[in-house]
Amino acid sequence: MDSELLQGFCLKDAWVDPLKGEVRIHGRSSHLPPKAVEVLLCLASQPFTLVTREALTERVWGAGHGSAELLGRAITEIRHALDDHADEPAFIQTLPRRGYRLIAHPDPAGDPRGELTAGKPAAPSLADLGLLDNLKQRGVLETAIAYLVFGWLIIQVVDILFDQLLLPPWAGTFVTVLVIAGFPIAVLLSWFLEFRDGRAVVDHVSPRDARRRRFSRTYLSVIGALAIAAVAVFVYDTNIGLPTAEPPQLAPGAVEVALPPVQDNSIAVLPLMNLDGSEETGIFAQGLVDDVITRLSRVPGLLVSSRGDAFSLEPNSPSARVRERLRVARYVEGSVQMSGERIRIIVQLIDSATGFHELSRSFDRPREDFFDIRDEITELTVANLRVALPPDTRNLAALAAEDPSLDVYVLYRRGVEAARQLGGDLSPNFALSYFNDALAIDPDYAAAHAGKCSVLVNAYPLTDDAHYIELAESSCARALELNPNLDVVHVALGELYAATGRYDAAETAYRRALQLDPKSVAALTGAGEVHLLQKKPDEAEASFRRAIGLHPGDWSAYNALGWFLFRSGRYAEAAEQYGYVVALDDRNMIGFRNLGAARMLAGDFEAAAPAFQRALEIQPSPLAYSNLGLLYYYMGRLDEAVAAHRQAVELAPKDHLAWSNLGDALWIDGRHDEAHEAFATARELAWGALQVNPNDPGYLMDLAWITAMLDKPAEARRLIDRARALAPSEPYVYYYDGLILQRNGDSNGAVRAFETAVAEGYSRKMLAADPQLLSLRSHPDFAKVIDAVEAR
Repeated sequence: MDSELLQGFCLKDAWVDPLKGEVRIHGRSSHLPPKAVEVLLCLASQPFTLVTREALTERVWGAGHGSAELLGRAITEIRHALDDHADEPAFIQTLPRRGYRLIAHPDPAGDPRGELTAGKPAAPSLADLGLLDNLKQRGVLETAIAYLVFGWLIIQVVDILFDQLLLPPWAGTFVTVLVIAGFPIAVLLSWFLEFRDGRAVVDHVSPRDARRRRFSRTYLSVIGALAIAAVAVFVYDTNIGLPTAEPPQLAPGAVEVALPPVQDNSIAVLPLMNLDGSEETGIFAQGLVDDVITRLSRVPGLLVSSRGDAFSLEPNSPSARVRERLRVARYVEGSVQMSGERIRIIVQLIDSATGFHELSRSFDRPREDFFDIRDEITELTVANLRVALPPDTRNLAALAAEDPSLDVYVLYRRGVEAARQLGGDLSPNFALSYFNDALAIDPDYAAAHAGKCSVLVNAYPLTDDAHYIELAESSCARALELNPNLDVVHVALGELYAATGRYDAAETAYRRALQLDPKSVAALTGAGEVHLLQKKPDEAEASFRRAIGLHPGDWSAYNALGWFLFRSGRYAEAAEQYGYVVALDDRNMIGFRNLGAARMLAGDFEAAAPAFQRALEIQPSPLAYSNLGLLYYYMGRLDEAVAAHRQAVELAPKDHLAWSNLGDALWIDGRHDEAHEAFATARELAWGALQVNPNDPGYLMDLAWITAMLDKPAEARRLIDRARALAPSEPYVYYYDGLILQRNGDSNGAVRAFETAVAEGYSRKMLAADPQLLSLRSHPDFAKVIDAVEAR
């Protein structure tokens, strides 16, 4: 490389400083990445000469390491810095399919010691230097940044320690004003410390000496500014006085979320207080609440808050809090206590608007009367709600009777509780052990078989172990054989069929569950997911919207509708539903995670980041880390993207998508060997998942892209074509198709695929920010795709 060019050179009216990676032109300064600088130096060393693509790639990245995409990105970055245009080049001429030529003569810098040289932009005369250059030469910017950081640290320490040391409030105010007043003083000191003999002098010293000089100047400026400011603030406080705190005033109320109205025919059953604190009493209390909720849900015209939402409140919560959180007119609360073979239960029915009791009843019975007490509580509650129910409501809807022994029931309830925590800290085997223990006592208990089936199906995506699906098939078949009139049996069957690609059978199972319980949110949302996979978007949306409001305050129904809108490319609408989720439950990790994803796909990166961070604060999860990594990826913060994706892989080592996302970030960051390893792991995991459900378009399109990145274009084409046939309205399938076509060199085909993806709902803003498409941005038709006004 020409050592003279390394010291800097002119290209027409542009100044290039390779060592700093800086380009100045027309009063504007731009930064060039190291690889782009090397490309420019290669061209500058042979001006007006064609340099082939292959020669540039080998000289800059080394034999076998570069690519046309990386070279194209470097050329684009150089043109942007030089304000050059490919159509009418003033600096770099493109020779299609051959290479590039520098069409401006590089004029090397003069004496590297920084003496004045006529015509050179690096002239150090104070009159010749611009304001920004003056600030850099004198180290003013460096001092300003150092002062701001140091000052911020002082204020943070003062804010923490002064309160703990019980110092008077004026002490904190004094330090804060001191730091603020010292900033302009530090800037002025830094300026005049470098002002010598009326001009800025740039000495040719070693980097070590230069660093020592900059440190001394910055140190003296910051310390001196604080000392001068301390004296000035003291004099001001003595003669005039620093500001003091005003008397506290009421803060204006927060903006209220538009929550749904409270319906008069709505009710919730809160968790019952466990008076004796024993585990067995807790199981009985939770089981009683679940069973009463289930029976109340069968009452025509009655809206019952879901168990999950009711349990987000503590026993004996204030009525105003219950009304605000659950949006119900009435609620049941009470307590349970066990003593030997007797059980004592107290229940009250309370008006949430007034807090007054409408019903209060106590039961002191033998332990074996548990199920009779449950039924009596339900009947008493309904009897006191007649005024809020339709006139023709007289009797409870029939339930498939299946009351086991109390020992079996306790084990079953423990399994249900453990199943609800699946995916958190508990493994699937923890829940399965309780169901297996219950079945060891009563092998014919259909609900336990159904619970076991559901756990096995939902555990499969977490483990990618196909053996779980085989066991689920057996459990669901046994549950159906024992009690075909139990809605939970058909919900579990629907989950099993959906997970294995048998969508018509899943639809039938969910329909049967809804016949047994028309208010089953699980059946409605499951049916919606199946309808979407069956390419019935209207029916899917109808199912999701039917689930809304069946259980007042139930965030899961809004989350399911948001998921449908998200998959349909309606990201702004999805964000609205996810916003509703977090409004109902501000500790909902899933809601914040999904809200961030919807905002990101809508192109609102700045608003997406806080949502992802909030989700991770509540509960670190692989998907939240993956989404945060994607956000950083699209923002160009590749180191942070790789770190976030590695966290996701660590938490979910069998998640093929986490590995694939890691591979994408590593590839764009130029770490191709590491990326290849990540994609190879992702392919193995995705291929195993596809064997369980060969008709899942999501697995197919993921695997297609992974395969393309492993340089298997024919197999990638076969997989993406199959995914498109299964999901012709899915925007992601066309997005991945475009990526694969672009990687194979078919830019025109890629643009057509991206046009279709946008037409189906994919975000133009995401396309514009996609690092994989950097080389496509100069394509005129692609520019039209990302610049056009959103049609939706």
